Amino acid sequence: MADTILLESGTNEVELLEFFLEDESFGINVAKVSQIVPFDRENLTAIPTDDKAILGTLLWHKRTIPLIDLSTALNKRPSTATEVRKIVLVTEFNGVINGFLTDGVNRIFRVSWDKISPISSFLGKYSSTVTGSIKVDDREILLIDFEFVVAELFPDTKMGYHSLGISNTGSTTSRETKNIVFAEDSPFIRSTIIKLLNKSGYTKINSFENGQEAFNFFEESVKSGNNSPDTRVDLVISDIEMPKMDGLTLCRSIKREMGLETIPVIIFSSLVNDQMIHKCKEVGADGYTTKPQVNELLQLMDGLLGVDQKST
Repeated sequence: MADTILLESGTNEVELLEFFLEDESFGINVAKVSQIVPFDRENLTAIPTDDKAILGTLLWHKRTIPLIDLSTALNKRPSTATEVRKIVLVTEFNGVINGFLTDGVNRIFRVSWDKISPISSFLGKYSSTVTGSIKVDDREILLIDFEFVVAELFPDTKMGYHSLGISNTGSTTSRETKNIVFAEDSPFIRSTIIKLLNKSGYTKINSFENGQEAFNFFEESVKSGNNSPDTRVDLVISDIEMPKMDGLTLCRSIKREMGLETIPVIIFSSLVNDQMIHKCKEVGADGYTTKPQVNELLQLMDGLLGVDQKST
């Protein structure tokens, strides 16, 4: 599916697949969906696990993939309706393939990111697992933070400082002097990356919850001509999927609309693959790497900023 639905680069649009858990509507970026398949229990192999959300492994295209009960993962009561024909969303992001069991799918919507609202306080029970919402045909569709769900179920996939292979000592140009703009809508990922970069020596980080907030920062601070050592931007790190403005649009806006071609931009997203790399290049990104490869992100940052690297 992700191979057949392609959008132009930097249009600030996204294709969302609406799916159901009981009577609630949820959404996922089509770019993360490899296939939609009916659930066949004969293809499921149960495995011993303490987490009830992990149903076992599913046979898919002659390979086994984890099958996750999304209702259980979101602390929802699984549907008991016998007429429900379960559907599996086979996804690929962060270089990993998983299956998510749902209660059905509806259709695909093409929407603009500026129509998607960030998660608000009234959705407190989903505060960690939902990144935003959009109203379609008088119903609210919640966008799931699938990266967070997978990281909670499989801790080995979490980003961790132990994986960093570059120290913050011995650099001829100190990381502490560099001003970084970081746009990421997931609170979990945003706080994790900031902590890791801080420990690595990058301590001057302005973080934003979406691309629009980062764009506003450039409009107010950078484009005004204020380029003192304390306020200038040395590098931008951006996710792709974000409410209001996505990362590709943010990159294009910085490079082309504002004329700030010299500010390097790194796209750090779970969606980075061959097709997405082409899109990153189209909007002028200087680097790109997939989550959760924090070590590769750090190497890209050092290379673009002229920081000498010293392996630990």
